[in-house]
Amino acid sequence: RGVSIAASTVTITTSPTLIATGLVGASWLYIHAPAGGNTIFVGPSNVTTATGLELPKGELHEFWLAETDKLYGIVATSTQPLMTMQSGGR
Repeated sequence: RGVSIAASTVTITTSPTLIATGLVGASWLYIHAPAGGNTIFVGPSNVTTATGLELPKGELHEFWLAETDKLYGIVATSTQPLMTMQSGGR
């Protein structure tokens, strides 16, 4: 069995936006918020800018997603691209 690796750019909006879902067998999610633009907050499906975890701009963040876990993002205004790479699964 091989390990999968997938990369993408997700456009985060002012509504909770799905960033990634944990793969079968769990996975690591790496996300990078660009240095400029809007601040991104992450959390569960009901994430808000008040309850979400703020992603410092220009830094790499990693999350362990159990199988079927979902991570969402939101911004206060406009949109913001978020670069992602997910590895793992069976």
